[in-house]
Amino acid sequence: MKNEEIIFAVKQCLNGRTNAFSPIVRHFQKRIYLLCLQLLETPQDAEDAAAEVFIKSYNALHTFNPQYNFSTWIFKIAVNHSLEILRKQKRERNYLDSLTQSPNHSHLTAAHSPADVFFNHSQQNALRTAVDTLPGKYRTALMLKYHEGFSYQQIGDIMDIPVNTVGSLILRGKNALRETLKEKEGTL
Repeated sequence: MKNEEIIFAVKQCLNGRTNAFSPIVRHFQKRIYLLCLQLLETPQDAEDAAAEVFIKSYNALHTFNPQYNFSTWIFKIAVNHSLEILRKQKRERNYLDSLTQSPNHSHLTAAHSPADVFFNHSQQNALRTAVDTLPGKYRTALMLKYHEGFSYQQIGDIMDIPVNTVGSLILRGKNALRETLKEKEGTL
């Protein structure tokens, strides 16, 4: 679904055709769910959050500016809603658990021998543990960049931060990951 088609559907919704929102939900449903799953960790929490994101976005359609991409707008709602849930629960969750379950990332678990399986499993666990130690803003920026493929500008829009801050968060997050993984490697 192109942004122009989404904008047309939004205009129809605003003019009273509530069923025009259904194609938007279908188009973004999987990606919003996966984003929520990465941030919230459990499938049930992710399903609930994704549903709430669509309700919030529908109720806020009048605030959408058609000069921008709808995907950036709805992902911003999804990130903010998920972070709000995490704050209410007063705990942070690991968003990388979904990587090993996601069909889009099956290459991460592909292995040909028992040694490969063990090595791959160990690497994933080390990476998940290292990412889990990162502050939320680093994890969110890294996930939006490397898992969702958003540009720095889009990440800045989603997180409400300047583009150069996005670059700094990603660089610092990668450096922190590298250091944590080096420390772990030294203790083995």
